[in-house]
Amino acid sequence: MINIPVLRWGEPYESLDTDEVIHHRTGEVLAKVGQANPGLLARDMRKANRAREVLREIPIKDLVEMMKKAGDLYLNGTLPLGDGEQSPADFARQQSASTGLPEHMCKFNMEKNHFVLNHMDQILDALTRGLDISILERGFGVEERGVPVSYQAQSPVLGMVLPSNSPGVHTLWMPVIPMQIGLVLKPGPQEPWTPYRMFAAFTEAGVPKEAIGIYPGGGDMGAETVSRCGRVMIFGSTQTVKIIPATHRCKCTVVATAKFCWATTWWINGRTISISWPTAFTKTADVAVLTALACGPRATQRKSPKPSPSALARTR
Repeated sequence: MINIPVLRWGEPYESLDTDEVIHHRTGEVLAKVGQANPGLLARDMRKANRAREVLREIPIKDLVEMMKKAGDLYLNGTLPLGDGEQSPADFARQQSASTGLPEHMCKFNMEKNHFVLNHMDQILDALTRGLDISILERGFGVEERGVPVSYQAQSPVLGMVLPSNSPGVHTLWMPVIPMQIGLVLKPGPQEPWTPYRMFAAFTEAGVPKEAIGIYPGGGDMGAETVSRCGRVMIFGSTQTVKIIPATHRCKCTVVATAKFCWATTWWINGRTISISWPTAFTKTADVAVLTALACGPRATQRKSPKPSPSALARTR
């Protein structure tokens, strides 16, 4: 059995309060995970600006290369985990045992995460429509066609309230670090494996550990993450995300509403806009949403195009 600590901006913290990660069928205890509390996160968020500062000291092109190295380590390396180590085979076996996902699907998700990390330069190029990366570093610049643009971080960190039953969604927060935004991760109770393995791979590849915090806990920690982080992406049931409108901290929630359908809800200027799409389109749509979360609106001298009738219909 492995003991997994809270990570307070990369520093292990042994909590007296722990939760057990159990085998979904046999009930065997696979790991004990230290539990954070809202007061701990509130205190640590005083240092949130430091997470962005340490990343801004590293050029984006170097962070992208670190992502590629981290992808190889994540897929093939034996990495530290709590008071032990974890091989790729261990990871697939443990994730399968706690989530119920077949091992071959866990390995498939590993390959998918590896693909995203190893093609991070292409992903950022696609998300920004070929924008010169130096504009993201400076916050402003001029496009090739001569249009002034501006990207301003709306939060030094992105908070992620992660699920237990869908390990494949972790690709959504991988572009955040190369965009020089820190991460506050609240893992799902039965799926701490991916956030901790990804943290180990990132730091082994050279990403400053101060840029990432991992705060396991119950529902109160999910609510505190939403309350404390300037921008948040949260996964869960409709009941789970009811906390969002009261805080107005979250621009988007992603909710699994059915086996083959996902729904996204945006709160914009007090108005609720809900959009749903088939699972086949989830990754493309969600990564685009993530970019909007991490960066501010794009300021240009041109007028925004009028929305199409189909787009208007989806917002009603």
